[in-house]
Amino acid sequence: MDATGTWEYHGPAELGKWLKTEQRNNKVRFQLELQRGSPSYNSGWIEGEFELHDKSGTFQKTFYGRLCEITFQFFSNHVEISQSAGSDSDCGFGNNVWAQGRLKRKSRSIPKFTNNDPRTGD
Repeated sequence: MDATGTWEYHGPAELGKWLKTEQRNNKVRFQLELQRGSPSYNSGWIEGEFELHDKSGTFQKTFYGRLCEITFQFFSNHVEISQSAGSDSDCGFGNNVWAQGRLKRKSRSIPKFTNNDPRTGD
């Protein structure tokens, strides 16, 4: 299973999820952007790395003393993500923004990662 690629989900009211991944051996680097959509347009962004075991891996990071945990389950044409620990704010996301859902693979190429959170405009 090669987890490298670009993954997306587009839902109602401008809800969206975008994931970039690059697998090297059993390590996966990722950047995940989330958009809650209308009416609040709250959003979130996180990046990191996790170990891939078979087809799944779990990212864990402590922000301000609170655990954020996101699990990734890869399939050939989609990835399922779930926020298994931490609230929206524990992962640095806006109100009612959660890392969960199924994203379709858009590309198998190594994506171009941003240097910073793309929502900041830097």
